[in-house]
Amino acid sequence: MNAKSVLLGVLIGGITSAATAIMLAPKSGRELRQDIASKSGEASVILKELAYNATDLLQSVQVLGTEGTTLLKDLSTDIKESVANWNEEMEPEKARLKDEIKDMQKTISDLEKTLKKDKKESN
Repeated sequence: MNAKSVLLGVLIGGITSAATAIMLAPKSGRELRQDIASKSGEASVILKELAYNATDLLQSVQVLGTEGTTLLKDLSTDIKESVANWNEEMEPEKARLKDEIKDMQKTISDLEKTLKKDKKESN
């Protein structure tokens, strides 16, 4: 739903409500015409204020949308940079861990060989 549709709905609803209230009031023709004249002036002022506020709100939403888009782009860039930096920092650790795993595998293999050798000698 866009702001123009909302504004139009509020405007039509306000005019309809004002007209209904004026028409249903039990007054003479002269009083009714005077009321209509005064109410139309008040309605005009209210409509102008409403239009100004709607325009102000629309501008605020547009600014917020633009700032939000910029913020999301900046956040995305920051996250990508952080991940890239973390990967760079972790490269030496990855290599060290790979070396340690190789050493452990060699130690396990040596232990298995020793256990097999001991088992053969005991038989």
